[in-house]
Amino acid sequence: MTRDQIFPRLIGCLLFVLAVLASAPAAFAQPVSGDSDAVVVSPLSLVPVNNLSFGNLIPGNTGGTAVISPSGSRTVSGSVVAAGGTVSNAEFQGYGSRNRYVYISTASSSYRLSRVGGGANMTLRSLTLQADNLTPLNFPGLFRIASTNVITLRIGGTLDVRANQQAGVYEGSFPITMNYY
Repeated sequence: MTRDQIFPRLIGCLLFVLAVLASAPAAFAQPVSGDSDAVVVSPLSLVPVNNLSFGNLIPGNTGGTAVISPSGSRTVSGSVVAAGGTVSNAEFQGYGSRNRYVYISTASSSYRLSRVGGGANMTLRSLTLQADNLTPLNFPGLFRIASTNVITLRIGGTLDVRANQQAGVYEGSFPITMNYY
């Protein structure tokens, strides 16, 4: 093959490759971003980790209760039927100095959960506490911070469900106060 024969073939091949590349779909890169956050806990503080959640409940004709233990297990009584859903104890964590005393209290013995959209409510009562790294003392609610500085509080409670309770999502809150001494 001579140079005059190779040159046109080379040009033809290059044009063919160029045509193929021009007709191919363009690669598309789209930037995405992720979210990130952190909570820095200051000494002598308490922050929420999990909400107290009773999951899905069917009230029945006579009503009854749903109980979440501080360990997070659910039991029901009366005509209330547990029907799945997310079930969890409330959990808070705090930070305090070893051997300091803490007094943990709530504002009331019962709290109202109101139906989103109105029209009905339920009562949350009998909050129970399980604490990690706190040693109970001879006075209700008084503890001593034990071996490390991190404190974990797990809270359960009893939800009163009325007979034929109106369907819907019920929400409420309960304050937890921790005083350091």
